[in-house]
Amino acid sequence: MLLRRITISTHPRHKIKRCCRRIAQSTPAASHHTTCNESSAAYLAHYVYTAQPKSSKALCPPVGSSAMAVNSIELGKQSTLHRSFATAYQGTPCDGKRNHQLLTHLIPYQSTLKDGRRVEVDFFRHSSSEDIEEDEWFAGMALMNLVIREGRSWPFEEEFGSVDDWRDYFLSHTAFVVRALDNGMDSAKRNSSSQGEILGCFYIKPNFPGRCSHVCNGGFITAPRFRGLGIGRLMGKVFLRAARDLGYKSSYFDLVFSSNVGSVKLWESLGFMRVATLENAARLEGLEYLDTAFGYRYDLENLPADYLGVTSNS
Repeated sequence: MLLRRITISTHPRHKIKRCCRRIAQSTPAASHHTTCNESSAAYLAHYVYTAQPKSSKALCPPVGSSAMAVNSIELGKQSTLHRSFATAYQGTPCDGKRNHQLLTHLIPYQSTLKDGRRVEVDFFRHSSSEDIEEDEWFAGMALMNLVIREGRSWPFEEEFGSVDDWRDYFLSHTAFVVRALDNGMDSAKRNSSSQGEILGCFYIKPNFPGRCSHVCNGGFITAPRFRGLGIGRLMGKVFLRAARDLGYKSSYFDLVFSSNVGSVKLWESLGFMRVATLENAARLEGLEYLDTAFGYRYDLENLPADYLGVTSNS
């Protein structure tokens, strides 16, 4: 199943309206790409599933196959952790559930946001149907493209044009969504949101290949219209516990931009240590200067065994 950009006139209007309501409303009002007249901010409605044959790429290449070089690390007698030699910016299209058997005690993880809404952190759900609302891969790619257009927190400039391209990056190892369990409102209390809506997503994967693959990286996206509800903090906490339980020894975030004050405060409040400063690192939207990037590290071997109050099943 692929994605392509089409005009509003070639797709049923009720689909476009639902896309606008459920995903595209996240687009900031300042966005210059707002051609969907059913919503004040709806460029994402231009991406819809087409009735093309599904991708010929495998859902997940078999571990150890010629399609993927594999590094295996023994985790006691329980299981073997498999990691591809991909770095944080390269991968093989998968379903985001690599080594999921190591997280059965943790995922799905339920919590409550600041507004009282119940949510769960879970793996992405993929639907074989043609309904884009039922496929969380589409929601994840839409959110990724949204923050790329914002140009303030990620280094990418080009949007992902297909699910396979996005899977190469986001779903190559282990990835999660924050899914609403209740109906609710957005941060501004202006628009409603429904049960099952994706409020955010993040991944965990090696930052480096081979001998350094025990150092992981994470990428986090909170849907803009749900910022300020504690979703980023929830994802950060689950990231730490899940990364440790997946066998990673430490985490290192390379590009935390100094202008992203909320992100800087979040990682420092969770115990990450600033270990690097790279000046003139990024050309970001809305800034007339090159922004500085910080590097943050967390020693996962020092994470409390019962972090998040969850007992490991190992």
